[in-house]
Amino acid sequence: MSLNSLKGATGLLRQHSVLWLIGLVMGALAVLDILVPVYGGAFYSEPLALLQVLVVPFLAGGVYGTVKGEAFSIGEFVQSGKTYYFRILLPTMIIFFAAVLTVFLLAVPLALLGAGAAAGMTPLLFGVLVSIVFFTFFYDTVAVFEETTVFESIRRSIEFVMNNLGSVLVFYLANIVVAIVLGLAALFAWTALLVGKLEPLTLMNQTELQTVMPEDILALIGTEGIWITAAVYAVVIAVYSAFLYAYKASFFRNHVADGARMPQGEYDEKGRWYKY
Repeated sequence: MSLNSLKGATGLLRQHSVLWLIGLVMGALAVLDILVPVYGGAFYSEPLALLQVLVVPFLAGGVYGTVKGEAFSIGEFVQSGKTYYFRILLPTMIIFFAAVLTVFLLAVPLALLGAGAAAGMTPLLFGVLVSIVFFTFFYDTVAVFEETTVFESIRRSIEFVMNNLGSVLVFYLANIVVAIVLGLAALFAWTALLVGKLEPLTLMNQTELQTVMPEDILALIGTEGIWITAAVYAVVIAVYSAFLYAYKASFFRNHVADGARMPQGEYDEKGRWYKY
């Protein structure tokens, strides 16, 4: 079903251009992510990150709402974004603070054990964060398609992942593959466009390359190179954002048709399903 959802997502993007709005906005913000630190300084980076956090729930609500209602228009996109904004934003904040609190509670005793123990437990902290994201990833689709409350959307996301673990793993794998393909394509395009400016790097030995800093790369490619970098990065973010949210909506809709709730129950020791 994950592959069918993948076909459904590409079909949605091909047939309904309004779904690309999220990609266009995220692409524009990606340009700012590159240009603001270079020309505006680090002072504006945090406000820009906050802007992105506040904008994404509106865009996600617009995508999911139009897919749910099958009314693919800009008006419906905007209306859905406003309708489901806080249904998505509030659980986002709860998950974020829960992750921060979890890391803090784990980091404090590790710090007391010493720097060596803390460094050794870094994979544990990373694993905890990955687990939180893994099980709560569908909270926003739940919030829209099932119109659940804040905490219920998080609980239902965990339930959804656990009940569809195999297909969810395929879903994540497909997203990773698409991200890698887009990243490699972007790297190839970026290198091809800036091959002349990057040529001095090919003349350096291994020791010299290890001393090259990001500031040196920026000086090497110049203003034109910075804008080309921002443009390539924006295209990748635009395409991947549109794909991710369309795929996520298609995947969830295919598993929970028309937003109907999944049957409640459990498996016995022989693998038989009993519905409550």
